[in-house]
Amino acid sequence: MKSGKTVTAAAVFLFCSFIAAADDEPGSPGLPSIGDFAGKIEVTGNPGSLLSFEIPEDVYRGLERSDMGDIRIYDSSGNPAPFLLRGPKENITVPPEKTVPLLEWNEKAGRFAPSSPDVEISVSGAAISIYPSAGELPAGQAAGAASGGLYLADLSGLDGDPPSKLVLDFEGDAFFNARLSIRKSDDLARWEEYGRAQTAAFYNNPGTDRNEFDIPRARYLLLEFDGTTPPVNSAAVRFDPVETPAALRETSFTGTKSAGGKTVQYRTEGCFPVKQLCFSLARPDSIPVVIRNRNGEEDDWRYAGETVLYRIETPGESPLVNGPVDTFGRGPYWEIEAPGEQVFTEVPRLTILWEALEIVFLARGEGPWTLAYGNGAYGPPESSLSGIRDEAETFPAALGRRSYTAPAGKAAGTERWGQIVLWGILGFAAAALCGLAAYIVKSAKNGE
Repeated sequence: MKSGKTVTAAAVFLFCSFIAAADDEPGSPGLPSIGDFAGKIEVTGNPGSLLSFEIPEDVYRGLERSDMGDIRIYDSSGNPAPFLLRGPKENITVPPEKTVPLLEWNEKAGRFAPSSPDVEISVSGAAISIYPSAGELPAGQAAGAASGGLYLADLSGLDGDPPSKLVLDFEGDAFFNARLSIRKSDDLARWEEYGRAQTAAFYNNPGTDRNEFDIPRARYLLLEFDGTTPPVNSAAVRFDPVETPAALRETSFTGTKSAGGKTVQYRTEGCFPVKQLCFSLARPDSIPVVIRNRNGEEDDWRYAGETVLYRIETPGESPLVNGPVDTFGRGPYWEIEAPGEQVFTEVPRLTILWEALEIVFLARGEGPWTLAYGNGAYGPPESSLSGIRDEAETFPAALGRRSYTAPAGKAAGTERWGQIVLWGILGFAAAALCGLAAYIVKSAKNGE
């Protein structure tokens, strides 16, 4: 009987050893290591800080997941480091301040709105001067309250985005405080009140001085102060900061036309953070297309947009061609299809326009660190840096040695099938061991 228990214990121990060996296999689900990824890039920088670097193009070419989930950062001991991916920062520029014409109205004009006959206008619409007769009130109209100043600011000569602020330069250094009323017009005939209450003041104190004012969008502004103010020497306008999206990178690929010419298919290398697509023709043509995308050869095609491809010769030097189209697909497989009876007479060239993303990671542990990438069996890890603002300041990291060796059986999906087969073998082995143990125990009992 003792020998039967011993054999049974040995079978259980052997089965558990198989399980442990399976769990210790590199690349177990959720526990990847550096060796499970095809590409490696050495990263150096300031330890213990947030480091960042722009992802090189060859990394995108080695990715196997359209969600870019097969990226990791490891320290020199092989421990994973928290990281996140973030898009390029927009370029923010502030247009320079511009001086605008400022014409002083006749002080006797009161509070009535001027009209176009009072102002000399150039062919371009700029206000040149105010006629001397402009101070005369229309018949039957009483003068308004005494005005501390009435000015016409001419914004008609400005190009581009409208200004948001008006800056006045007051003469001298006398203290004053006066309410400013603004009316706006685009034709000097119809005027509209700008209801925002604002004050002009000077006390030689940055906290109380006021010479910058919000202004409405208009070609002309009428400025009126309800108290005594020094004369205004000049006026200038300021503009809001302009945010310009970061430039997209471009990478081109050739495609393959189907036998009937109805479709053209493309395969990009790896997976890029695609924002736009551009299909260009080499010869004159015009054809609408439906765009589709998919992650793998066995996946179904998904709608990813549509556009019209055209190339038309013009009297100018450059032909008229279609531009890029927005898309939400990111898989490496693309297809365009012609509608109805139309077919492709040539293979349009595909250019993908993609964002240059950067990696931000916590350089914990010892360096150098390793950027590992390229294994579709692993999805994106949970990031403890997700709460950090995109604007967080980082130290620059330097990229060093690179290597790329595609590990066998690590293509997307192959590991999962390998695990299924492995567990099947283990299950069969366990059943066989249990059966053998039962047979030995039964034989031992019969021998007693």
